[in-house]
This record gives sequence, structure tokens and C-alpha cells, in this order.
Amino acid sequence: MRRWQVPLLVLLGAWIGCTLFMWQVAIQNFAVAESVAAGDSEDLRQAVDGLAAESLRTALRYQASEVNRLFFAGWGWIQLPLGTAILMIACFANSGRSVQALVAIMLAVALGLAVYVVPETVRLGRMIDFVPATALPDARSAFWTLHHAYTAADSLKLVLGLVAVGLVWRGGRARESAA
Repeated sequence: MRRWQVPLLVLLGAWIGCTLFMWQVAIQNFAVAESVAAGDSEDLRQAVDGLAAESLRTALRYQASEVNRLFFAGWGWIQLPLGTAILMIACFANSGRSVQALVAIMLAVALGLAVYVVPETVRLGRMIDFVPATALPDARSAFWTLHHAYTAADSLKLVLGLVAVGLVWRGGRARESAA
């Protein structure tokens, strides 16, 4: 394996791993909120005495949403220097045009998500947090459209990263076999 392949594989692996971690965080934050709201903790019941069960659920889901908003906004901006570093290594190490193109596309996707999709999803999410499900149908529809766009774009970025890892790995194996 060539010297440049190790940092490239490590950084691509970190990007992929953190993406998967963020997906898990988003799912678990809401699962925990639902579990706590449905739980039978006597201490919690005493702490929120007088608060209706549905109000507690709404408050816990809001807290989970805010944590997710914070994490996804932060992760969005962290990906930009990470992706830039990976692209620079790929370019300076002559990793091949395919790897460079894949990483460049991943970086462009991350930029679009960080600059537009996440901030707009956050804005719309806060707008609909405490209104009835039938209120603000246009905002709710736009929120879910962006939510699905994020999922699709982030999934694309993940697949491109896996392909890039495969190309870097195969490129090193092919060179070692030829030597």
C-alpha cells in the first residue's frame, strides 16, 4: 500500500463513519424522547407534576429536535474542511481522477447541505414545532421535502464515499501486484 493511501482511507472512513453516526443520533434522539414520554418514571412524573402527558411528549420531542439541529448544523460545517483535506490529499497524491471526482462531488453535496438544506430545514422545523399537525401545511410540506432531500443527498454522499474507498483500496492493490 502506498503512503498516500493510508491517510486517504482513514479520512474517507472517518467521513463515512461520522455520517452513519449522525444518522443513528437523529433516530435515537427521537426514540429516547418517545421512550421517556411513555415511561413510568415516578421521579419524572413528580418533576413535571401538572404537565399533561401530550405536553411532556411535545417538550421532549422539541428538545430532541434542537439537539438534532445543533448536531446536523455542526456536522455540516465540519464536513467542509474534512472534505477539502481529503480532496487535497487525493489530488496531490495522484490518486486518480475517479477518486478525485467522487470526493469533489461529496464535497459539493456537503456544501449544499450545509449552506442551504440544513439551515432551511431548521428554520421550517422551528416554525412547525408547536403548531397543530393541520396548521401551516405549506411549511410542513416544504420541511418534509427538505428532510427527504437531505436523506437522499447524504445517502448519495455515503455511497460515493464507499466507492472512493474501494477505488483507493483497489488502486493500491493493483499497484502492489504490478510491482
